Amino acid sequence: MSKLKIALIDDDFERAEFVQQNLRAHGFDVVACLSLEHLGDFQLEDLQADVILLDMDHPHRDLIESCVSHFDLPTVLFTKNTHKDTIKQAIAAGVTAYIVDGIDPARLDTILEISIEQYKKHKQLESDLKETKLKLADRKDIEKAKVLLMQLHSLTEDTAFQLLRKNAMSHRITMGEMARRLIDAQQLLSHPIKED
Repeated sequence: MSKLKIALIDDDFERAEFVQQNLRAHGFDVVACLSLEHLGDFQLEDLQADVILLDMDHPHRDLIESCVSHFDLPTVLFTKNTHKDTIKQAIAAGVTAYIVDGIDPARLDTILEISIEQYKKHKQLESDLKETKLKLADRKDIEKAKVLLMQLHSLTEDTAFQLLRKNAMSHRITMGEMARRLIDAQQLLSHPIKED
């Protein structure tokens, strides 16, 4: 049985209490049982949860987004709502899994495992995309800085690159960061200072 810590969030507090008792009776570790109105009272550290279970009759994108961004955990939505637009909005809001059914403890372990893997995969893709964007920005700024050094000091491209690299190493920063510092300094020096 799963030893994951579950935070249960429901738009019906009486149902939440029942679901919580049922999950605990089946060996699940429910560390929090919250109604939607009390979401803002809790921080991620307070919950100590591994996964969020949302049980909602009427899932709204704003509520789901609020949950997903507030806790930044794998979030599984259980609902009876089968409307295509609602499903699309929930997925766009960041739910890891959309289950059109009640919470069945017999199937929950598998659902949670799949959801957590999906969440990890999504986070890795986000991280890879961010890294790729940073690398592209670095390349662009390094090219700009090289051209600037070549113009200012009549250097060859290779010499400008080596100078940039040497300075980045001596300041213990990346070449991209060194390039941005140089570009910022050049912009500051090339604009006349206006006195008030």
